[in-house]
Amino acid sequence: MNMREPDWAYVARSLVKVLAVTAALFLAFSAVDRVLWLFTDFDERTARVYGTAARVANPDKRLFYGYSDAGGLLETTYTLWGEPLRAGPGEGETGYEIVENLFGAVRAPSLDGPSGSLADAITSVEADPDVDREPTEEARKTIDGLPQTLDAVAVVEFTHPMTTDRLVAFNRRHKLCGGGDVSYIYSPSYYDDSSGDPPLNAVVWNRDMTKEHSWEELNYQCETEPETALTEFRRWVGLLDEGDDLDEFGLSHGWLSGAAEEGVVYGLVVDNWKLADLRRLLDDPEVQTVHLAGVAFDLG
Repeated sequence: MNMREPDWAYVARSLVKVLAVTAALFLAFSAVDRVLWLFTDFDERTARVYGTAARVANPDKRLFYGYSDAGGLLETTYTLWGEPLRAGPGEGETGYEIVENLFGAVRAPSLDGPSGSLADAITSVEADPDVDREPTEEARKTIDGLPQTLDAVAVVEFTHPMTTDRLVAFNRRHKLCGGGDVSYIYSPSYYDDSSGDPPLNAVVWNRDMTKEHSWEELNYQCETEPETALTEFRRWVGLLDEGDDLDEFGLSHGWLSGAAEEGVVYGLVVDNWKLADLRRLLDDPEVQTVHLAGVAFDLG
């Protein structure tokens, strides 16, 4: 058999062509990546949609702030920093990563929902509660048996869903101010074991959840804060698309849209309130009970 010598010049030319095409594709890919980052602002939308969704689904954490990486065509990473929400001093911040890939799928395994005693308290809130004074009496006995100056993290459950007007009247009656330490449960958690659908997290909202996206300092409206909070919640829900991947947070577009449209509050998540203030609420017929999630002495 007559073996011919390879045409090394042809091989070299082919190799140069392959390298040139590879370099051109790399440059084109980088250019598209940069254009998309500059003009479509993937990072900002990831922060606005998924960063806020993580806060909505995780009211058991104080998620203070977040930041994005440099952006990218393949995926965008948004990291939230925070700590578990509990009475007393914090125990140090932890990072929680949210990753959105090129196709819009989201990974956030450490932010799929609340856990612990506060989660149990939020889960206890019912969509259609029966007026039952026994839980009220149990909560009253528990709180009366503790020092009233203790700081508490708790859930205040109403006897019926409160419209914004009724909640404003409730605040005025008790001289309550909305702020960073009051969050609104717009929808209790939901699970139907007969349907096979995954459970849905409670929808809990506080205006601090979108604070880092605003250039303006938040001015809470004291007793009328529920009105401003609902307006801001509806504004955020209006940013969402049906294609947004909210499964990782135990939420859905329809679930959030329904809560925004209904606009009623089933309970409050309160952070570092005095037990004495919670005790006074138990005398109001519109309060079903107070679920204590944690108490601590005020060391300050």
